[in-house]
Amino acid sequence: MLLLSVGCAPPSGTEDSTGTTGGETDAPGTTGEPTTGPQAACEPFEPFELDVQAEPNGLYWRGDLSTLFIADDDNNRILTRTEDGMGGVFAEIPNPSNDPGSDGLGQLAAAADGTLFVPRFGFDDPTLGGVFRLAPDGTPTQISGLAANVRRVGLAYDDDSGVLYVATYNKDSEGVFVGWIAAVDPVNGGETTIVSGLEKPVGILSLGGKLYVGDQPTRKIYSVDLADPALVLLTDEVVALDQFTASGDDDNFFALAYDETLMTGYVYRVNVNGTFAIAAQGSWEPRGIAFDGVSRIFVSERDAQRIAVVPAC
Repeated sequence: MLLLSVGCAPPSGTEDSTGTTGGETDAPGTTGEPTTGPQAACEPFEPFELDVQAEPNGLYWRGDLSTLFIADDDNNRILTRTEDGMGGVFAEIPNPSNDPGSDGLGQLAAAADGTLFVPRFGFDDPTLGGVFRLAPDGTPTQISGLAANVRRVGLAYDDDSGVLYVATYNKDSEGVFVGWIAAVDPVNGGETTIVSGLEKPVGILSLGGKLYVGDQPTRKIYSVDLADPALVLLTDEVVALDQFTASGDDDNFFALAYDETLMTGYVYRVNVNGTFAIAAQGSWEPRGIAFDGVSRIFVSERDAQRIAVVPAC
């Protein structure tokens, strides 16, 4: 049985103090009617944590199902957690090493039809690296024609073009990182490098005809115009970057970062012009991020089996 404890914050933003634990359920349904009516306003609340029996990495919030999807590094699974705290297994990702914790997963990206995408990190092992397409019922299919001896964490899917953009890098014998962004055909397979010159790109987001890319060791955020791909520096004043997620508007997005000296994790609200502000911070090392579109930002914590829930306002 999969147990994911502590309920999500109710709409008022008040932490659920009941400490209830949800039992395992079937994966959520594959269809859902979008919410109608006026946009709900962000409400502040006290940050809290969700304890999960997993090593969470990538996260994705599906609003029509009120469900959080969680990439579990420990067991190469995609888990689900519903609003009422019930947990389930949505998908099992193949692990050729027979040691799931050594394969690793990364960011979850989603298409409008409910398809999810997730990379298998692989650690440069020529048999392990890959990207998987997950059907709305959870069936995994490895995308063909992709190099297996590279590392991938960040993904961004563009519904208009049907292209999956992948932050890709490798590490040589001397520990030097070389990174690039690849465009992947998620149906027919194959990948094409669209921009290089990075070291270790992790954060990536598709927004308004551009990509926004975070290069972790250089602490730089770039924009890339997809009509004429080239790296354009937006800021180099952040700390080490991790995954990105949309904020619900065309002018901003959320970016994770971590200051090793202060041992503090940050959620930045980044404007597309390169300015940024701290939306949230805590004593966690962040990995994955999701936003519920209203008030809650979910942050998976490295090596803690917890997800921090912090207010977006």
